[in-house]
Amino acid sequence: MADTLAGLAGQLETRVKALRGTGDDAALLAAVRDAADLIERGCGAQDRDEREALKMVQRWTFNAAADCWPGWGVSDKPISPDNLLAARELAERSLGMVRTLELGPLREATGVWMVGAFDLALGRYDEASQLFREAREQYVAANAPGLVLLVDGYAAIVRQVGKQVADGDDLDQVCKRIAARGFEDGDKWIAQLRTALQVFARKDS
Repeated sequence: MADTLAGLAGQLETRVKALRGTGDDAALLAAVRDAADLIERGCGAQDRDEREALKMVQRWTFNAAADCWPGWGVSDKPISPDNLLAARELAERSLGMVRTLELGPLREATGVWMVGAFDLALGRYDEASQLFREAREQYVAANAPGLVLLVDGYAAIVRQVGKQVADGDDLDQVCKRIAARGFEDGDKWIAQLRTALQVFARKDS
């Protein structure tokens, strides 16, 4: 048995990592939720040990949610609405810990984006648009111009698949802007956006 909360979190993280990549999203989500509950029940001292434990929980909950987001690749595997909702809850939980731990606008922006990405997957287009706008503001505050454009791309996907009134560039225009800036990860971001469009346009058709 671990002597500290952070030590227990480390043990639980090892178990969680073993479930990642197994393809059993429901088991992963349940294990992460239970592990996070266990750590959060032990919190209250507001000390260094607690902070380290919560940072680990924030990382697991984000990673587990991200693992279960269907927009990373086109698949014939049916998307489970229950798993999407459970993963979205973990993404929200992770975002709450980012804010509690005051990890800064860059981490907060990414947390907000992840929740919005699940709203996109769930067909909640108005909610996704609002969250992507919020994430954009945080990325601007974090001086992350490449990620500003990346989230602009997701906003363009929402407008396209949600058949919303266009109030910004379409995805092709955003991708051209990313390419023109020569970002190190620019090609990966463009591929990521085009894949996500393919996934969600297919789901919506």
